[in-house]
Amino acid sequence: MIIINKRREATPKFIVVISIIFGLFVIIQSVQVIYTPHTFVRVVNLISTIFVSGAIGAFIRELFILKKKK
Repeated sequence: MIIINKRREATPKFIVVISIIFGLFVIIQSVQVIYTPHTFVRVVNLISTIFVSGAIGAFIRELFILKKKK
């Protein structure tokens, strides 16, 4: 059995699109954290917002690494 690894390299366009999508998600979650009356929902949304913000930072870092490669 032959395993072929066809990993595609991330393009700057892909990274920008994903960062925009995650950014919109963070904005929506932040608004929901502010206006929800339930503490449990606030905590869950705040935790997800923090993790997604970290993902956005990782994507932006990758974008700078790709720019430096070229």
